[in-house]
Amino acid sequence: MSLESRYKPFLSSRVEARKFKQFWNNDVPSHLNPHPHPINLGGGLPHEGLFPIESMHLNVLDRPFEYRDYRFRSSKLHVEEHDGSVAPGPGPAATNERELVSQKFADGSMVDIWRYEPENPNNAPIFSGFQYSETRGMPQLVEFCRNFISYVNPPAYPDWDLTFADGTADSLFKIFETLAESGVAVLVEEFTFTPTVFNIEATGATAIPIKVDVCADPQGQGINVEFLTDLLENWSQSKYAHLSKPRLLYTIPTGQNPTGMTLSLHKRKQIYALAEKHDFIIVEDDPYGYLRFPYYDPENPTFNPYEAHQYTIDKYVSEVLAKSFLTIDTSGRVLRCETFSKVFFPGLRLSFIVGNKYLISKILEFAEVSTRAPSGVSQIVVNNVIQKWAPNFETPQKAWLSWVMKVAGQYNHRRNVLFQALNATEAFKQGLFTLIPITSGMFACLEIKFEKFPNIKNCAEGMQALGDKLIEEGVNVVQGINMAVCTKFSLERSYFLRVTFAYASNDKQLREAAKRLGKSVQRLLAEYKSEV
Repeated sequence: MSLESRYKPFLSSRVEARKFKQFWNNDVPSHLNPHPHPINLGGGLPHEGLFPIESMHLNVLDRPFEYRDYRFRSSKLHVEEHDGSVAPGPGPAATNERELVSQKFADGSMVDIWRYEPENPNNAPIFSGFQYSETRGMPQLVEFCRNFISYVNPPAYPDWDLTFADGTADSLFKIFETLAESGVAVLVEEFTFTPTVFNIEATGATAIPIKVDVCADPQGQGINVEFLTDLLENWSQSKYAHLSKPRLLYTIPTGQNPTGMTLSLHKRKQIYALAEKHDFIIVEDDPYGYLRFPYYDPENPTFNPYEAHQYTIDKYVSEVLAKSFLTIDTSGRVLRCETFSKVFFPGLRLSFIVGNKYLISKILEFAEVSTRAPSGVSQIVVNNVIQKWAPNFETPQKAWLSWVMKVAGQYNHRRNVLFQALNATEAFKQGLFTLIPITSGMFACLEIKFEKFPNIKNCAEGMQALGDKLIEEGVNVVQGINMAVCTKFSLERSYFLRVTFAYASNDKQLREAAKRLGKSVQRLLAEYKSEV
């Protein structure tokens, strides 16, 4: 069966209306003898000589936080350490920004992007990056991403493709606009990134919450497969019987937002088997998958395998990373969303989608009549920085992963600092909250143990009261219930806080946040004791 005949029934009714008609003609009839040097008066592209930028020079770091303070308040360039202290930066001191730039030119750490790049075909020059370009993405970066997927998460079938988008939010918008509509059911983890739910519902589709297991067991974390199986097997008797059986499953399988949990490979295989049996597509959103670390060990709270140089790049790929649904996808029913946001920077708004060629072609057709190509500036920045690192490694893919691992090491450290500080609070020692073990991403799930609060009869009110204490103590978190697909369905499992270790400036700030959080929980206990 062809991909078209297999997956055309999944398309929304809007797809047929997306017809991009090229109004220029590049096809030369065979009976004509075209001029060897035609002059282009047809294309609406400005000549690159009109671009106001001749070159771009990017100051590239060797490691995260290498240069932290560009305010030059002292005569020496300095770097902010984990604990908030200040240490001199590497190399000769720079007294101002101009001197810093000159220094970076001299030591070879600048990425130079010029209007033309005749020497290295893997680099993307300004004349192409600033120009209207292929909707799929710039050829150099598309090729890099093909090789990257082939190395890290190769699909289990040969006929796959990819296309770029303007960040994962845009990737998901294009996917759901292509595959969802009124009457379509989309399965979603009961706690998830809520803008995606709104995205689904904007198509007219219905987001159906799936129970998740918020637990310490690494094999048990995430989607409750028994619940999902029962729902699918008994769909016609469920409250969703007025809808057709689910067409899509949306999941954040690694470092899940908001719980921080990761689906085991065993569960992934079970879920994929259900997708095969009940014929639905898996939309795998994986922005956090490359931020991997071991479980926190209270007996060795500062352990960081990245700092201990325990991982080679090959070992990181083969043993550390959680395997994508792509790697077990034999029929082309997985659409994987990748992004550069969490390991390069979010403002790039640059992502890509991997899946079977037929569905990717339909998503690409949508892009042709909507956003067209992603930012060329973002593409040349990513591509050329990676190519700058590449000569020191076997492949550009390994060069990129070397940077990714450095970022993952920072998240490992930050998770350790936060967990150690939370474990040291009196509230934790009294068992007033627990921390769900996590191995990926930037979020942790802190469960409030209301059985330790004997005078709290209404846990939802207790969570609201805790929210007030957190505001007064000065620590911002997200309550689990605020990320529930259906409040009624998930209320009893929603008594947790999503905390992130991504944004704090340094270790000192993470420790202070933990103290404030612990104090807030203790104040909640004291308040309800006083009401007896």
